[in-house]
Amino acid sequence: MSPTPLKLLLAVLTAFGFLTGCGGKHSNTMFPSVEISQLSSTKELAAYEGGKVTGAEFNRFLAVEGFLNPDAPLNDTSYRKELLRQLVMQKILISHLKTSDKVQKQVEDMWKQIKRSYNEDTRKQGYEVLNIRSSDVTNQLTNQFKLEEYFRKQITSDELTAYYKRIENDLTRVSFTQLAFSTLHDAAAAELQKGTSLQDVQKKYADVQTVSKIENADNLKLSSLSPSFIDVLKKQHIGESSKPIKMGKVYYILILKQKDKKTESEVKEEMMKELVLNHINRYIQDELPRFHVTFSLR
Repeated sequence: MSPTPLKLLLAVLTAFGFLTGCGGKHSNTMFPSVEISQLSSTKELAAYEGGKVTGAEFNRFLAVEGFLNPDAPLNDTSYRKELLRQLVMQKILISHLKTSDKVQKQVEDMWKQIKRSYNEDTRKQGYEVLNIRSSDVTNQLTNQFKLEEYFRKQITSDELTAYYKRIENDLTRVSFTQLAFSTLHDAAAAELQKGTSLQDVQKKYADVQTVSKIENADNLKLSSLSPSFIDVLKKQHIGESSKPIKMGKVYYILILKQKDKKTESEVKEEMMKELVLNHINRYIQDELPRFHVTFSLR
């Protein structure tokens, strides 16, 4: 589901996107090398009230990112800066978070997925190319799941319901027949709404002319339609003919054939993931500045 345009620059929880759904083992994975010329072990890349991020820490963070997501542009400057902001946020929050049984189970399940996706030789290749160990991956997965758990706990049922209402047009699919007319008076429209066939109406009212053939629209997202159509179809029942909808010089009548809408419970987990990203983004935008963070990554 891609409800609202939440195209965040943050590369948060990349493991969930890359590894979920991978079917077989990958023996030809090309892991990215990390350019570390400016990431020396002593260089301070970020400082904030209560701590700092060293080059060595960030290098390891980047490398694990490359293991979990081989397509990540690890040497892109903008990408690195966003990841560094993520790491600062993680260090600020993680010291106050405990590793719950749920988090441990999530890490174990993710490792099962990693082993289904990467065979042993591929994993060893990744460790060598990226200069990391399996424990580095485990630590980072643990931190990511702890962060996710932290932000999930902040999401209320009211927030979920409000979000569902905002995206319900994306969760509704409709099929309908569309009739378009260049002329359509009230009497003819009333006949069509009663269920009289188009052919019979045109025989009775010779001045009623269609401007195009009858068109069938099948299984379309409600949100993809014009606002005028959305307003009508949201309230319309299956089999009903709508009142005339005037758009420009054309009159439309819609006959609803099918309407399917996912319930809030059906999409709860997907909504939670989107809202977690919202909360993370909001934290970085609103809370991080309060720690007076300074960055030296160029």
